[in-house]
Amino acid sequence: MRFADGSTASCLACANLSGLNLLPSGDVALTRRAQSLSVRVAAVVAWAPRSRRWERRGTLAEPAAITEARRLCDADAGERERARGAAAGRREIEQREYLAAFRASVLRLFPGCPRAEAAEIAAHACEKHSGRVGRTAAARELDDEMVRLAVIAHVRHLHTTYDQTIDRTRDKRGSRAAIRPDLQAVLAAWQRGEAAPGAAD
Repeated sequence: MRFADGSTASCLACANLSGLNLLPSGDVALTRRAQSLSVRVAAVVAWAPRSRRWERRGTLAEPAAITEARRLCDADAGERERARGAAAGRREIEQREYLAAFRASVLRLFPGCPRAEAAEIAAHACEKHSGRVGRTAAARELDDEMVRLAVIAHVRHLHTTYDQTIDRTRDKRGSRAAIRPDLQAVLAAWQRGEAAPGAAD
């Protein structure tokens, strides 16, 4: 079959894919094993309007290969679950160590920053899957500029009237310019090892 744009399509039989079963996406171990056991394999994709891209929906594989893959997965399910638990534990330890190191970097650059706020800055900037500055490659190397950007964001929202100003004006650039003196005053005090201006004793 030929479409108006010049592309063509074939039925499963013409593409030598007849007799294959669909294995939906979702179980990585099962899919990997079925692919390795099946002589004929094909990826099934569909256009996702929301993300505006082709996304994988599953895999076509030989029925016998899928059956054997399921048997193998059932046989070592407990072992794989223990491995996942151990990996999750390691990631948790790594995350705690990273947060501690990020907090230490904040205090090294801004010794006047209250310890509790340094912990808040690290937790917010380094939250998993957040896309925030602490998740960048540079931040994971504890780059001073990335740490500084995290501190600036914290000070802007907690030690200035930025949130109220931007809510009123809807002008991001103007709001940042308006609170810049207050922002710089807090950063300078923290860098000198002093409390932020106006902070309670």
